[in-house]
Amino acid sequence: MAKITKKNPNMKKLILLVTIMPLNKNAIIIDLMEKYGVNYHLSFIGEGGATNEMLKMLGLTDSKRIITLSFIREDKAKECLDIVEDKINQLGLHAVAFCINLDSIIGLKNYLFLADLGGKTWKKN
Repeated sequence: MAKITKKNPNMKKLILLVTIMPLNKNAIIIDLMEKYGVNYHLSFIGEGGATNEMLKMLGLTDSKRIITLSFIREDKAKECLDIVEDKINQLGLHAVAFCINLDSIIGLKNYLFLADLGGKTWKKN
């Protein structure tokens, strides 16, 4: 493997894949993404401000959703987003998935960890 440094042009940018879906459905997507080397996810529960009438019109029974942030190397982002969208459609979920660029906002150690290139997580002594 090439030496990873801040000036190495082979370092891939990181992309943030955001999925918003019904509660307890994110495990399916996380398992799917891990096959593509996506090894770090952050999930949390969110609740929208839609009225009951709006929820009913959209065919939703609850405004609570699970939001999952997944960190993906740029070279795998398009393929991973496509498989996530395919799975959402296959399962008929009321869900959305999209990507956001993370241009240069993290350090080298965090990059190595999030990009699945052997970085170590910080541990308290």
